Amino acid sequence: MKQYAVEKPGIRKSVEEILKEEKVYAPVKQENFANYSKIHSYEEIIWGPPQTVIPPKKYFLPASENILAFRKRDGEFEVEPLNATEEIVLFGVHPCDLNAIYLIDQIFAEKNRDVNYLSKRERAVLIGVDCLVPCAPEAVCLRMDGLNPRDRFDLFLTDIGDLYFAEAASQKGEEFLRGRGKPALESDVRKLSAVRIRRDELFDREEKQLLPDYPDLPGLMKKNYVHAVWEEHGAKCYGCGSCNMVCPTCYCFDVEDYMRADLESGVRKRFWDGCMLEDFARVASGENFREERSDRLRHRTNRKLNYLFDKWGQSFCTGCGRCIKACLTHIVSPLEIANEIFQKRVV
Repeated sequence: MKQYAVEKPGIRKSVEEILKEEKVYAPVKQENFANYSKIHSYEEIIWGPPQTVIPPKKYFLPASENILAFRKRDGEFEVEPLNATEEIVLFGVHPCDLNAIYLIDQIFAEKNRDVNYLSKRERAVLIGVDCLVPCAPEAVCLRMDGLNPRDRFDLFLTDIGDLYFAEAASQKGEEFLRGRGKPALESDVRKLSAVRIRRDELFDREEKQLLPDYPDLPGLMKKNYVHAVWEEHGAKCYGCGSCNMVCPTCYCFDVEDYMRADLESGVRKRFWDGCMLEDFARVASGENFREERSDRLRHRTNRKLNYLFDKWGQSFCTGCGRCIKACLTHIVSPLEIANEIFQKRVV
């Protein structure tokens, strides 16, 4: 990875020049909240809090998309794959979302590669921005190992006072700088270290504590599959699925075919689905093998802290806090559930 020190006006110029050539999406203000949207000027960008309502995964896994078209010809159906892709720049991506995108990348690249997702992903440039203050009171990114972006970006910017410290993990990231960065000096590296030490100390004071050790979460979930916490929290759940819809690492979808009235053509569409919704686990016979909301909550929590953590070596909760904010009854926080289980653990 290459390290640069960039004057702040230089980043502005890079963004302004890129805007003339490509579509740039960044966090912007929408009424009293923030969301990722196409920008037309540098001034629109929100650099820090608040966290966006919907994560940037929507640019690679849209909430709804047509994946193929079919039409009848000579008594047979012809199929045409559909995949709308474009060159885009995602600017201002927080570390929790960079980690989430990386984790979903692994899912969609495993075994049966998802061409629709991966082609969109390959045509995107990820420009991350360091969080130097918590972006929401619900955020627990330090606890869930989501604050460290590792090298899961093309370019990552940290405000070190008079300069931006820029870490380029790809050629795309270096091209974004357009030669405006100078190789980072040892003094710049020391400033970066000092900024991140202060950041971590602040986050440690502000965020709720995780009582079990982070690496022990999968084992804790396995040993407490049967636990009173599932019934207690499940009894309060509305089953609305809001936590699924705002989560940056939820990737489940449903697929439906839509036939036109002439019965000669149609499209196959996929759209977000979620394990907290009542019909998610309903099969063709009508049986629902996770009928109870407590069962669905247990499944969702184990997906974040156990099954996928165990497989990929990192929690699939990156601590963004979106689900906690979206939940009307405040019962879905993976960290708070883990704390309750740890305090009242069966074994």
